[in-house]
Amino acid sequence: TIEPLDQHLDHYERMIESNLGLGVQACYRGPRLFDTERTRTMLRSKVDWFKAHRDILESDVIHGRRADARDLDWMLHVNPKLKEKGMLVVFNPLETAVTRKLRVNVYYTGLKDTVRLRDAEGARTQAGIGRDYSSDLDVTVPAQSMRWWSME
Repeated sequence: TIEPLDQHLDHYERMIESNLGLGVQACYRGPRLFDTERTRTMLRSKVDWFKAHRDILESDVIHGRRADARDLDWMLHVNPKLKEKGMLVVFNPLETAVTRKLRVNVYYTGLKDTVRLRDAEGARTQAGIGRDYSSDLDVTVPAQSMRWWSME
């Protein structure tokens, strides 16, 4: 186990992010979800993020790169019926920050010419979509963390 949670907060945060970022539909409850106010605050922020994006996170998942702890791994949640048609979730298991250009097939988002991206900080960018429904997206993910981009 990783208890006490407060002393292993970074590990606990990565575990929660991976479960919620993959759209794992589980019931998290009980007296051992948090052990300090700091742990509770972190957990609340992750659950609030999941609730804000629940519809897309519980939609179909396309795995972009298999997780092997040697490079970025990522998946794309897709649902062309939603306003938020896709969500790219990228994990970095490495000890250093990583910047990559990911070639993401956005066919199942229903988007055709351009994809509008919004990140966690609210920054907006736009990228073109090729004839093969792929879009080249530049991503930077800090060491041992997760980043996401919403697609409209």
